[in-house]
Amino acid sequence: MKKLYLFCISALMLTLTTNYTNAQTEADSIMMGASYANDVYYSFANGEVHSVDRSNWDIGFYTNTWSAGVIVNDGKGIELRVYPAADTNGWNSIDTTGLSANPVLYNSVDSWEEGAFNVGSSGHPDYGWGKYNTITHAVVGDSIYIMKLADGSFKKFWIVQKVSVENKYQFRYANLDGTDEVNVTLNCNDYTDKNFVYYSIENGEVIDREPLSGAWDVLFTKYIGVLDGGVRYPVTGVLNNVNVPANRFEMVDPGFEDWTAAPMDSTKAPIGHNWKYFDMTQFTYIVEDSLVFFVRNFNKDVYKLVFSSFDYTVGKAVFEKSMVHASAVSEVSQNHQFVVFPNPATDHISIRPLNGFEGGEVRISDFSGKTVYSGNMGTLDTRVSVSNLKPGMYLLTVHSGNETAVQKLLIK
Repeated sequence: MKKLYLFCISALMLTLTTNYTNAQTEADSIMMGASYANDVYYSFANGEVHSVDRSNWDIGFYTNTWSAGVIVNDGKGIELRVYPAADTNGWNSIDTTGLSANPVLYNSVDSWEEGAFNVGSSGHPDYGWGKYNTITHAVVGDSIYIMKLADGSFKKFWIVQKVSVENKYQFRYANLDGTDEVNVTLNCNDYTDKNFVYYSIENGEVIDREPLSGAWDVLFTKYIGVLDGGVRYPVTGVLNNVNVPANRFEMVDPGFEDWTAAPMDSTKAPIGHNWKYFDMTQFTYIVEDSLVFFVRNFNKDVYKLVFSSFDYTVGKAVFEKSMVHASAVSEVSQNHQFVVFPNPATDHISIRPLNGFEGGEVRISDFSGKTVYSGNMGTLDTRVSVSNLKPGMYLLTVHSGNETAVQKLLIK
């Protein structure tokens, strides 16, 4: 009887499709502000997650324990060059004669982890700014850098080491003549739930500016991109979060939804900046027509993205989005201790315990971690109204004694 019961529930849930033809389209927009003053972190399931001053940092450190990725705020105008005259032994006697002939180093447009400080890396154990020591397990800095800040002043900069086992960076910077030297130990362990921890040289402080790494899909920002011919130039566009791929389809009908027709691109800028161009006759940006993007978020749900306008005077991007594929929102597996239906839902859901799972606390939260509903589940079906929730993806969590079960819930 129990097997028949589970079979019936599975059959019921499998009638819910996870591929959405003619999916409901939602218009949305983000505002970066005049001169693109803010970075905007965006989730396709939940909309704008976080907006923050784009210029409040100079250097960013990738927080993963075994990474040595270090980026600069090139969109702010930071210029980084290797000091060519000496290695770290020349820290006390900087001579910048001919420095301008050295190329400016840029962050990679393909990988978040490959920052300007990592240019020249040949792979482990060489990370560009330093080399990995197999005895101490530290990356030891072997280069001095000259950094031109956004205000035009210069600093010499030395990443002394990253103590990998402690996930801590030690770095120092000073004026070129050695005055106003600052020594910093930066503990990345406090920020491992985010991609980067940032530092402001101008203010001499650590900056915590990112939302949680799993809470956003794309970032609207200004950065140094690559134009035709390989020219590096400041651009404004969209960068994808780590492990959030996308693909691009040109010259397609606006109703196009076959996101599987081309492989997903897992690099940093599959959307990038060239979905628009500046028309000198109208003196405004024109969005490319017949252009469709698809983005697969952390939950493996696929969203269609179509830009409609871009107003550079206020940094406003207007677009339409729709979910075209929901990954496993209707799956029932032996690991599931409850089933929720209908899913997707609009007005209400019913929660039914399985496999002897007893009733307990129910919580619905969005992907920023905010709880939008809390209540209790009984031993039989529990009905919950969701009519007041915005369309998007949520997490439905049930706590029962020492057990916790989680499923995704899609609100249409």
